[in-house]
Amino acid sequence: MPRLPTSTEDKPYWWRAAPRPALPQASLSPRIDIAIIGSGITGLVAAIHLAQAGRQVAIFDQGDIGSGASSRNAGFVGRTLKYSFGDLQTKHGTPHAVAVYREMQQAFDAVAETIAAFNIDCDYQTHGRLVLANTPKHYDDIIAEYRLRQQHLGNAFEAVAKNDLRREIASDRYHGGVVVPDMAALHPGKYHQGLFKAAQAAGVAFYPRTPIISLRRADAVWRLGAADGATTEARHVLLATNGYSGRLFPWLQRRLIPFDAWMIATAELDPALMAKLLPAHRTYIDNNMNIDFLRRSPDGKRVLFGGKTGTKSTLPIMARRLAGELRAILPDLAGTDIDDVWTGRCAATFDLLPHLGQIEGLHYAVGYCFAGVPMGTHFGRLIANRLLGTGQRQSVFADKPFPTMPLYTGNTWFVPAMMRYYDWKDGKRHAA
Repeated sequence: MPRLPTSTEDKPYWWRAAPRPALPQASLSPRIDIAIIGSGITGLVAAIHLAQAGRQVAIFDQGDIGSGASSRNAGFVGRTLKYSFGDLQTKHGTPHAVAVYREMQQAFDAVAETIAAFNIDCDYQTHGRLVLANTPKHYDDIIAEYRLRQQHLGNAFEAVAKNDLRREIASDRYHGGVVVPDMAALHPGKYHQGLFKAAQAAGVAFYPRTPIISLRRADAVWRLGAADGATTEARHVLLATNGYSGRLFPWLQRRLIPFDAWMIATAELDPALMAKLLPAHRTYIDNNMNIDFLRRSPDGKRVLFGGKTGTKSTLPIMARRLAGELRAILPDLAGTDIDDVWTGRCAATFDLLPHLGQIEGLHYAVGYCFAGVPMGTHFGRLIANRLLGTGQRQSVFADKPFPTMPLYTGNTWFVPAMMRYYDWKDGKRHAA
């Protein structure tokens, strides 16, 4: 039998090469210009630009710096939302669809621009993405969608029929797919680590393991209270907490749906086997609502796989379930050991769109809906510009109605049932 992880310690594969910063506990400064709650990509990018512009910036996190989803995700860098271009075109018209996907291109570009600006070594690779069809109808839908993107946005793609798919992936599960040649991937742990170092160099103050439990507006400042009783005042506050937002600001809690995403990493594989399994070193994702996704590790030695999003379970159980799903996709991995299993907390919104804006003078940037690396980078820059008053970057996602549901207060009891509904709707009836 293949070996599976049995530990309940939640340490992502990415932390092997990029361990979390070991920072001492710090005493709160009594006053700061800008308090950022959340030390992920959004918070760090915003902090860097604000500090470089001369603002006094402090980042607070309830755990170690960068221990959340920003250093746990798959490291995919794309320009796709849950709504396809065709969906937006049908519902809102071509100009709106073009505006949304043009901004997704800006978010995609923001990652490479940020890496270059701060000289971040994070294994950024442009090997393309293969979008896989689970059914013949999915294949037709994918082709139609990418033809629209090519027509209106100029995005190149290559259709790969089912009988040609083995040159891209050693699986007979799918009914063809589309290669998007300029999509990218990176090492999320190293990317976050590089952003952290750039923020440190810019003079940002860090307060790890400092949960902020109260937030109150008084006398034109925000008063922040930490769990240990310490307090500070800030002229501006940015909530960049996404799936970790919790009860701090109930208005936001009522508009976010936090959920768990799960991933595994195989043991190191023989190079010949890897060349057979995933010969093009792309990122791979199916076309379901509840997606499966996989890629090589940046060094090309392991397969990294994620799926069964929204499931509430334990790490050992999810290691077994994900390993079974991965073997169903890539049968040549039968008997392969799994070295790592981990989870990360994401957040969806009720309209399945990202949102940024402010309410009662409080800034927020949340709800990335599986596009966290590019959107977190892009929104971090947008929020910094807003706080600096430069207004240089506008957004189709800014200051839009942010829906909730009646009686919803943050209890996500419905998420597993919702994901099972998506599985049924997608026609995904693979063995668990």
